[in-house]
Amino acid sequence: MNYPNDPKNNDSAWEEAMSRDFDARVRDLHEAPLDISSVKGKAVKIKRNRRAAVAGGILGVAAIATPFALLVNNGGDAKTDQPPVVNDPSETIADPVATDPEYISGGEWHQADGKVVGLPNRDYSAAVLWDNQLVATYYDGEVFLTADVIDADGTVVDSFDTTGPVAVNEAGTTIAWIDTDGTVETNGPGGKLSVGTVDLAAAGEGVAFTASAVSGGPDCHEEVDGCIVYVESSLGEDVQAFSSHGTVDIVAPGVTKVFDATGDGVLSVRTRTTADLTACGGLFNTIDGTVTWETCDSQVWQISPDGAHAAAPPSQYDGLGPLWISVRDTATSEETGRYTEEGGFIGTWAWTSDGQLIFDTYDGARWHLYSMAPDGERTELVDPVKGDEFSPFTLIQR
Repeated sequence: MNYPNDPKNNDSAWEEAMSRDFDARVRDLHEAPLDISSVKGKAVKIKRNRRAAVAGGILGVAAIATPFALLVNNGGDAKTDQPPVVNDPSETIADPVATDPEYISGGEWHQADGKVVGLPNRDYSAAVLWDNQLVATYYDGEVFLTADVIDADGTVVDSFDTTGPVAVNEAGTTIAWIDTDGTVETNGPGGKLSVGTVDLAAAGEGVAFTASAVSGGPDCHEEVDGCIVYVESSLGEDVQAFSSHGTVDIVAPGVTKVFDATGDGVLSVRTRTTADLTACGGLFNTIDGTVTWETCDSQVWQISPDGAHAAAPPSQYDGLGPLWISVRDTATSEETGRYTEEGGFIGTWAWTSDGQLIFDTYDGARWHLYSMAPDGERTELVDPVKGDEFSPFTLIQR
């Protein structure tokens, strides 16, 4: 078996991934349009699969049919009622703060306690923490992905196929994914448990379904609490909720994406997409079935561990990545902090256990890894890394 960074490997893997990704995503046009150069950039990114895990539906082919006006407004976010914050190049980076970022870089797992562990020679594009283990996914040249379960010493203790990145619950005790036969799978303290199936037989749907979030636990085998796995399709269908008690339902009419789920029943969701492809979203309360608040000024992604804040990228952005990343107060929906990468773009982002938002940015020549407090104060965590548009960092989600 050839791996993506094996010099013997050819381009067939990324061609398969490109065909698969376009076929599954072209019917879900909710992000910003791309120009032709960005289409090429998207193709390369699918080969690396870094964007496939993050963009959640960014499509290069959509550019051909999209009005030119949307191509020249900085990714379409000119609609926002808050002007982008441009960082002063002379500003002083804040003193280091107490934080515990975990990430993969240079074939190594940088752990929260400062320990650095070598990993297998694979191009991991997404990762979560589960039961003190790393669950990291990569393309191995096949249609689907492979997930490695890696212990704290860097040893692969298990591997399985999946249609997309693996989701983990808030407590880090339960993971969920969709097997390549369409089974919605979970694994936790009580072992593996299947909670339903999706139809992968229809043309184009083989990669459309992914497990985007899981809530509840600590174990799906619990008779009282159990868990819920949120399954989405890039075909634009409503998100389905698979309960470990055997019930299946949609989250709510119009909710086509769930970004995150908390233990107390709050989801960060996409609620609708406007005619000009602006993605609107906010927080959804599963207890009473209501949208707590909604905004079209940004999307609402990962929720902080304490539930007080949410990461919020622009409502539209191109295939390279958003120009800025912000933090919103989950109680009021107000923006509390923002970072803008002038002349570059934001890569990926994740929360630390102590409520810092970490993200990587490209300034046109170097990659930076930052930690940002909810009020916008930021810290550069490592020395900048020279490179191209491919980030050397894979941030680990909690």
